Amino acid sequence: MKKLIMVFVILALSLLGAGSASAIDLYPWNNHADPFSFLFGNDIDTHQQTRLLKNGSLYSLSGYFYIGFTGVVTKDGYRVATHVDCNAMPCTVGWTLDGKPDTATFLYEVVPDHPVFLVNRLDIPEPGAYAHFHWLGANPTPGENTSGYLLQLTAVDTFCFIHDMAGAATRKHTCRDNGGVAVNLGIDIATHLNIVTSFPY
Repeated sequence: MKKLIMVFVILALSLLGAGSASAIDLYPWNNHADPFSFLFGNDIDTHQQTRLLKNGSLYSLSGYFYIGFTGVVTKDGYRVATHVDCNAMPCTVGWTLDGKPDTATFLYEVVPDHPVFLVNRLDIPEPGAYAHFHWLGANPTPGENTSGYLLQLTAVDTFCFIHDMAGAATRKHTCRDNGGVAVNLGIDIATHLNIVTSFPY
């Protein structure tokens, strides 16, 4: 509920002409200090801070997903952003992150896109927009069933997200023409979508 209120506050400020609230104010990077101390045990930990919540016997994640801005503004007015190692470079919150535990089978990866996982449709939480699966520990191998979390992302800022090669983006092109996804306030499934519910073995 607090996250939803924050999104409404940011939206209201921008509509009232007070200028868009900066996501940098939402929650600064502090390298997984309590209470946001949950670790996946892989590269995502350089740009996420979450905490594990328990409701009875059920667990969930809640926290923040970070980006760094490159300094480029696209032709259509979006600031270019990408994931960075927040311990090495300045970063800011791009999304709030909610996660539900699940298992998935690693299918394949077409670089530079995200690894694709097979999940059981019945395991996708409702209501919600849980469109990204992220595993725990070492990178899985094709066909491996692995534990992790289905993640739902809610954007708290507006930007052009380019996962790889963001440094090549130019102001002469739109976000899309630079290979990016134009992210606006609210639920985001486009930037990190990596699940399918069927696969022809």
